[in-house]
Amino acid sequence: MAYPFYDLPSFSMLVAFEASARNASFKRAAVELNVTPGAISHQVKALETHLGRALFVRVHRGVRLNPEGTLLFEAVGRGFSEMSAVMRQLRRPEEDRSVTIAVTTAVSSLWLTPKLAGFWRDHAAIPINQHVADTPRISGSLVDLRIRYGVMDAANPAQFPLFDDRLVPVCSPDFARRHASDSLADLAQLPLIHQDLNDNGWTTWRTWFDALGFRGPIAPGMRVNNYTIALQAARDDAGLMLGWRRLVKPLLDEGALVPFGAFELVEDSIFFVEVTNPDGMTDDARTVLDWLLGAAG
Repeated sequence: MAYPFYDLPSFSMLVAFEASARNASFKRAAVELNVTPGAISHQVKALETHLGRALFVRVHRGVRLNPEGTLLFEAVGRGFSEMSAVMRQLRRPEEDRSVTIAVTTAVSSLWLTPKLAGFWRDHAAIPINQHVADTPRISGSLVDLRIRYGVMDAANPAQFPLFDDRLVPVCSPDFARRHASDSLADLAQLPLIHQDLNDNGWTTWRTWFDALGFRGPIAPGMRVNNYTIALQAARDDAGLMLGWRRLVKPLLDEGALVPFGAFELVEDSIFFVEVTNPDGMTDDARTVLDWLLGAAG
């Protein structure tokens, strides 16, 4: 049902539109919302009819926002995010001291989890939960902090830099001994481990080569959808993967992985932490934030 006071279409239209835009797919939006792709398509079409203009460009195996759709998606996303923050604040029991950090599998396993013992030595009374997922927008019912990788918004005072890093090909020591590469062209034809993480913030092999000036063909290799799985595949001699030197340092130090070749990329993107609800931030969440910034050095 439409909401005439705010001159808004039905909430179901906006929900279907937001999920489709975020997933760049009616099919993935349908899975997320537990409905059929046809239902999603119907709601989006109804919204486009309501507005009198298209919002998506239909592409192979998905959809892409046009300029009008991008404008609406930004507004709807802000509205949903603000409502979600208030809901989290209202649902939190007064006696609940836990702090939840949304984080990817890579950052959780390689950086955050190994450091938590140090936090609890000084703050044993503050429970920390991790919401681990490799998605563009990690959400949860009570997420206080979100560790992200990308370009920070200079106008957002709720974002704080953690550390930058360098992307370098890594592999097992045996793989390095069996292969050699003196150029990007040679490297591009070796077995590559590609990561399909459904997140535009992560650097792919294609964008890594492009940034270093090589735009030729690259080997198809194998594809995985999880950074930890990619790491294990590299350790098992399956090929080369892109690793952040700082994140994979424990594996480099123990010799499980080694850098391959002399090529590495320094990006504008960095790892940073974002406070999801600055106005409702608890003292314990602020303690955890300060600890994260200190742990990043």
